[in-house]
Amino acid sequence: MRGVIAAESATNAREGGALVPTVAFGVPASAGMAILLGAFLIHGLVPGPEMLTKHLDLTYSMVWSIAIANILGSGLCFAFSGQLAKVATLRYTLYMPGVLSLIYIGAFEATRNWGDVFSLIFFGMLGWAMKHFKWPRPPFVLGFILGEVIERYMFISIERYGVSWMLKPFVVLMFAMAALSLIRPLLQDVRTHGGLRMMVSQWGHPQFSLNNLFPAALLLLFIAMLSQSFDWSFAARIIPTIVGIGAILFCSLSLTNDIFGLHERNGGTDIAGKSEKIHMDIASKTAHLPSKIILTRGFAFFGWMIAFAACMALIGLIPTVPIFIAAFMRLEGGEPWRIVVPMAAAVVVLIYVVFDQLLAIPWPPTLAGTLFPTLKFVPSV
Repeated sequence: MRGVIAAESATNAREGGALVPTVAFGVPASAGMAILLGAFLIHGLVPGPEMLTKHLDLTYSMVWSIAIANILGSGLCFAFSGQLAKVATLRYTLYMPGVLSLIYIGAFEATRNWGDVFSLIFFGMLGWAMKHFKWPRPPFVLGFILGEVIERYMFISIERYGVSWMLKPFVVLMFAMAALSLIRPLLQDVRTHGGLRMMVSQWGHPQFSLNNLFPAALLLLFIAMLSQSFDWSFAARIIPTIVGIGAILFCSLSLTNDIFGLHERNGGTDIAGKSEKIHMDIASKTAHLPSKIILTRGFAFFGWMIAFAACMALIGLIPTVPIFIAAFMRLEGGEPWRIVVPMAAAVVVLIYVVFDQLLAIPWPPTLAGTLFPTLKFVPSV
């Protein structure tokens, strides 16, 4: 118990410290702070001196929120720890359909564009693939959040100073530290194998497996994206060119290492073939399963998500929810109708009352509503 308390106390304590560089300098100290930084930018708040002067009240509200949340959270967890622990025993088919329904609402209401729904499916598949192929996701989230900020200020620097700003001592020092962080894992591998020549000599014959599909797909994607940027203006293609060349280089190295490196692949069926020391994410709980089973489960789940989006485009979100919940719980989990019907009804009532009546959010246009306008009396159609 003391070990659990110590670990959780450290986890909760780090959020307050991570908030300082995020608010004061715009540099997220954790993956959660990167998401918070993205929320700042969405609402027009620029982290920096303004958060400590003009928006000081907002900064203090976040500080007090963290303090009060820790006190209330600790009390609630002590009071209901026994009941909360039972949630982990629930079958995923009981809560997954309702959660997915709310996720689709949140994704569409971001900009009220169907592109957000497509992005939800695409980045969901990308995140799933990165997790199971041992590609860390926190760096991807940080790059996604900070990419726009870096591109904007780099463009301003080049327009104002040209390329001479890169030769300033502090900038050179930052570039050197960034380069060291990138090549440090390679240097550790070279040292572990007894030198570069010994490391290369340990490469074996090429061995292909399903593990190679993900880096190969990323490599082709980056090549296609980089080729499209060649026709852009110089200012527009600065960041895409830098990122694209770096991504192609590292993907090529990773793919080459996977094909020629001497790894324990269990006959090419182990999807967790990469070394644990380069993995900076939550470990997959299905890494012990064959790749074929993992891919089949993944395609089945995202097939459900695509079917939900297609049905939502056809008849609307609210009519889709009971159909999706019933189909998912019956076909995926074999749940009895006495559980399926109340669950579907509860989620539909929740969405209708909260989102349609209280918040009055606009719903995406549907094919049925366009072809048959008389059906628009049905909510979300």
